[in-house]
Amino acid sequence: MKQNLQQGKKFYNTGLFLLMLFLGVTVLAACSESQKAPVQPSAVSKSLSLPITQGTPTVAGQKATAEFSYNPAGRRDPFSPLITKEENRARESSRPPLERYNISEFKLTGIIWGGYGYNAMVEGPDGKGYFVREGTTIGPNKGVVKSITKDAMIIEEKFKNMMGATERKQIVIQLRAKQEGMQ
Repeated sequence: MKQNLQQGKKFYNTGLFLLMLFLGVTVLAACSESQKAPVQPSAVSKSLSLPITQGTPTVAGQKATAEFSYNPAGRRDPFSPLITKEENRARESSRPPLERYNISEFKLTGIIWGGYGYNAMVEGPDGKGYFVREGTTIGPNKGVVKSITKDAMIIEEKFKNMMGATERKQIVIQLRAKQEGMQ
């Protein structure tokens, strides 16, 4: 039992010695690296080139000013909002299909006359057909179908000009003429 206790103390002392040796070597290495660091000659040369007078600060009295520059390349803007971009995408996808595309992208494919008046069928850029009647909102600028005749559809859009006054613009989409050879 005594022998095991003596071996344990010997092991403990050896481990403690190795730990102290490792820490000593680490501290010496750190100290030798800090001594190798170059001294900034700009502060020393400035003070040596100036004549020492009563108002001139000496090297010991000067405060070291570190110059710092920030390069924002490859980093996001810290002042740009994180949430609004996602909200805009959600709003755009929640719009009805007739309001997602510009009016110029629609083709007037047919006009139907019935008991409720004229209805128009337009084809969107996605290849789908949509039925439209007077008062239907169409286009991203909230254009309203004002009238449908037997060969055209008239859409009215409101917009603000450079002066801030609200103006109205009428867009006429004509029904395509009959193709040659077909009757």
